[in-house]
Amino acid sequence: MTAKGLMAFIFPVAVFLTVGGVVYLAFSPRHVEQPSQQSQDKIAGIEGLNEGERVKLPTLTTVGGQTVPLDQAKERTIICAFFSPSCAGCNKDIEFWRDLKEESNKRAVAFYIIDVGDDTEALKKFISAYKLETLPILFDPTHRVGPDLRINFVPTYVLFAKDGQVLHRFDGVRNYDRASNRGQVNEFFKYAGD
Repeated sequence: MTAKGLMAFIFPVAVFLTVGGVVYLAFSPRHVEQPSQQSQDKIAGIEGLNEGERVKLPTLTTVGGQTVPLDQAKERTIICAFFSPSCAGCNKDIEFWRDLKEESNKRAVAFYIIDVGDDTEALKKFISAYKLETLPILFDPTHRVGPDLRINFVPTYVLFAKDGQVLHRFDGVRNYDRASNRGQVNEFFKYAGD
């Protein structure tokens, strides 16, 4: 092959690769920074609850149909674990929920797991699949509890005073090893007082 023939072959290949690279860079997705914990408070334009804020605690329902008015709890503080059966990571918190229930009984703190989803059948399947019948799981048949309490991220844990004041809030799945991380359970109760 002559030099002229070689150039006739290399030039179109070089042009093709250059144009292909430019097109790829122009239309390929860019690296997107993951939202920080702080920016998660504004998911979907909704700002989450802040410590010190006071909200009206709702009356919710058990899967069995019993109504539970949170503002009439006999305990002076209430831990609410907000979740949705469609949440990909919420099932990782189940052992944590069991330990929170056990510890809340010892410390006279009310504890509820609250579904903010809108599919009661999905909730029933979730309870059955993970054998959660003994846990205090509630939902709102009107599907307003999430928006009304500005729960914009699941799971979210909120410690309320009986009057609806937000004492503390924790967002996200807990990296929890039941055998070695009891400190995480105690962390939730340090804001409740004894």
